[in-house]
Amino acid sequence: MKRQSILAAGIIAMWALSVQGAVPATLPTIEVQFNPTSPTSADTVALTLSGTWPNACVPQTFLAQVVPGDSIRIDLLLPGWDSKDGCEPPLCLQVLTPWQLSGAIPALPAGSYDVFIRAMDCEEAGSYRQVTALTVTPGVGGPLSDVFAPGERIVLLESDPPGGFGLAAGQSGTVICCDAEDCSGSILVSWDLWADGKLDLVECANGTETLYPPNSAIWINPNQVLLGRHFNQCGTIRKVLEGCISFEADDGKTYNVIAWPGLYSTLDAGGAIQFDDRVRLQGLLNTTPPGPDELRLCLQQDGDIFHPMLTLCSLADAEPEPKPEPEPEPKPEPKPGPDSIVINIAGNPLVLQQAPSSPGTYAGCANLTIELNFHAQLSVKITPAPGVGGTWTGTLDPDVLGPGTVTTELCIEVVDLDISSLPPGKDVQVATVTLLAAPAI
Repeated sequence: MKRQSILAAGIIAMWALSVQGAVPATLPTIEVQFNPTSPTSADTVALTLSGTWPNACVPQTFLAQVVPGDSIRIDLLLPGWDSKDGCEPPLCLQVLTPWQLSGAIPALPAGSYDVFIRAMDCEEAGSYRQVTALTVTPGVGGPLSDVFAPGERIVLLESDPPGGFGLAAGQSGTVICCDAEDCSGSILVSWDLWADGKLDLVECANGTETLYPPNSAIWINPNQVLLGRHFNQCGTIRKVLEGCISFEADDGKTYNVIAWPGLYSTLDAGGAIQFDDRVRLQGLLNTTPPGPDELRLCLQQDGDIFHPMLTLCSLADAEPEPKPEPEPEPKPEPKPGPDSIVINIAGNPLVLQQAPSSPGTYAGCANLTIELNFHAQLSVKITPAPGVGGTWTGTLDPDVLGPGTVTTELCIEVVDLDISSLPPGKDVQVATVTLLAAPAI
């Protein structure tokens, strides 16, 4: 069998009493690459971030949040960002460490986007710094802004809109027509039980003759006045950063929840409805992008939901309509695995040889030389890349040593590795190896 090698990134993060925390005081230089470099609103954008980190706690992944037509805000998530049972951010060796992350951003509405980046772990968030800009031009089949259609019922989310003196937030109305064929401009709204409107001689661009109560209608520009449409979906309620609440709907969209006083603390108190529950969210959805001068703590994402009401959502609500049984597809033949896997840990190659009697089992050992400034208890953590799978174990011998320059033997074994899940190529990351050191008793 022809010898192949698969390279897995190894990251060494040391706990030491004299080293500093994960979030750097100043964000280092970050190289940002978009592909395509000049996308249209029909393109999915591949994003690559790279650079040299000032310590060994390099970013593990990133979260990109988009304000349509305005900005892209990227959170670099450092070790400890996903702590579940209490926040104990790691202490990091102050060594320059190369890093790179890649991901995709769904198609963006046309516009000019300022790109901001910050670093954060579970306890601390740095300040956003603008690193570049991206221009998205209109494309065929790209995302369109939500528009209000004639006949739709809407709710006013702010009082006294232009020309609507006496109209209060919460007032309902019906869209009569639009001043543009695609309803991208102003809409004529007849407000329930309101008679202070004026007769407007402007003709509708897309409506037929409609009878409505006299003096009940005014023209409203949805880009200047907050309007809500009724929202009723099942999904998961989430606690996110900065004390914000988000809702992940079953259709894959994520919304920012405009919470009433006490909602956050009620969900966080462990009652009948709490964070991470599957719930039905009813409220008023607004998708008007915030203005360029509006500073938001909680990003809009796919829309803001006002006046939220929550009830538990049963599993039956998520059951899809029955579909005919598809024809079974022929199972692909499993491709043979490589003879060995090479893991590069801070310049030290560790070769995992395939066990002859078990094709999915690999094992190997290598000596590592590291420098410690205290007497340490070492341990190893192995995190397989998404989709790789397998059961990974690692041991160190000796595992109690230091201070000074010391040598230990690291042995790694993986069982039930499914090589068919890996993408093609020989330089493919399959796992991250992290060494941890705590003061030895």
